[in-house]
Amino acid sequence: MLDIEEPLVKNKKYPFFKTPRLGGSRRIRNRLVQKQGLCNISLKNVPKQRRKYFSDIFTTVIEMKWRWCLLYFSLSFMISWSFFATVYFLIAKQHGDIEQIANATWTPCIVNVHNELNAFLFSFTTQTTIGYGFRYPTDACPLTIVTMCFQFMWGVMTQTLMAGIIFSKLARPIKRAATLIFSKNAVICLRDGKLCLLFRVGDMRKSSLAEAHVRLQMIKRCVTYEGELLPFHQFDMDVGYDQGLDRVFVIWPITICHEIDERSPLWEIGADDLKSAKFEIIAILEGVVESVGSTTQARTSYLPSEILWGHRFEKLVHYKKENGQYNIDFGKFHNVYSVNTPTCSAAEIERLRSEGIFNESEYQMYPPSDNKLNLLDNDEMSPVRDSIDLNQIQILRRDSDEDPDAGEESMELVDLGIHHKCSIRSQSPIINSTSHLLQPMHKNSCSVRRGSSTLNVSLHG
Repeated sequence: MLDIEEPLVKNKKYPFFKTPRLGGSRRIRNRLVQKQGLCNISLKNVPKQRRKYFSDIFTTVIEMKWRWCLLYFSLSFMISWSFFATVYFLIAKQHGDIEQIANATWTPCIVNVHNELNAFLFSFTTQTTIGYGFRYPTDACPLTIVTMCFQFMWGVMTQTLMAGIIFSKLARPIKRAATLIFSKNAVICLRDGKLCLLFRVGDMRKSSLAEAHVRLQMIKRCVTYEGELLPFHQFDMDVGYDQGLDRVFVIWPITICHEIDERSPLWEIGADDLKSAKFEIIAILEGVVESVGSTTQARTSYLPSEILWGHRFEKLVHYKKENGQYNIDFGKFHNVYSVNTPTCSAAEIERLRSEGIFNESEYQMYPPSDNKLNLLDNDEMSPVRDSIDLNQIQILRRDSDEDPDAGEESMELVDLGIHHKCSIRSQSPIINSTSHLLQPMHKNSCSVRRGSSTLNVSLHG
């Protein structure tokens, strides 16, 4: 399904379902996991499938569609009322109540039960404990009293079971996953010199998931050295499990990062290879729902056509000084913008870096040194001409979305470079390049602080 394309053939067995066309003669490559998280699979030739479904009847009923569940809910009561109504009518008929309707001295088993409809009304009021008082049993027929006891116990069990099923369907953890959203596209860009696959996940509710963690897997066809074909082999894609980066606190949209290293299945895939690649990346977010304490799971998938090379996600979390809150603009949740990114694979980048011919300064931002400050007319920083240690540089930066008129007291001192697994790479070479730096799209004001002096410059980030 992921790697084989077949000509479109009309399905005669199911004429109402048509396979969508792509280019008129090829079908659209379907995915194993749909964007909304449903698995695109069907089970065939399962031994004793129906028997096993009935052995776990509670789960089977919960997983039914609502229309079937409501139908069985209604039928369970109608069948119960009709069955006991038939029993009451047969008891009354055997006792002679039907023939003795005109006899005022006759004591019937059930008062005012003269036909099938009266028996049904008595059964209905008995099981629902309505008790209008017009139809009531007497001590003339002990069998009627025993039948009423059985009907009451049966009615309580049926009502309790159906109420539990309806509640369980409404409170299923999978419904909580409907408010967990993933970005429509994944992107590939550089982070601290490493190519990384990024996608975004967010929660539309204010109540966050407890113990939330993310997993990433690639489904791809592969062949072993012995010639065994594995059509749907699962490759694990590390998102920082060793450092605990897979455990996220989803109070606002989080960008999940997979570093493309030697262990990644994307290690030898470049921008051109991605256009013809055949695989599917499945993203899974799991967590505990705080309100019910049940584990929920949200899933999505990305095909190669949904991975954008050389893009980055737009910022959507802004601090507003007016109300003192962090505002999240979900209108920008799926927005991306292009950045300068090498089109070769991560393996090729490491090879070029080891040979010393990879131009780091073309893709990185380097603050100038104290004695080499040189601003251009367009507020772009000139390239650095002396040796600097990036690990010892700190930037005093202010978010342009907060208060542009605020002074230095509103700025925050941050380190240049992110110190987690996604930033582990070979040390950048000494910077002696005279080429111009990249012109990113978003501009923020910041300062470079070294020692006791602070230089106000304009950086792009």
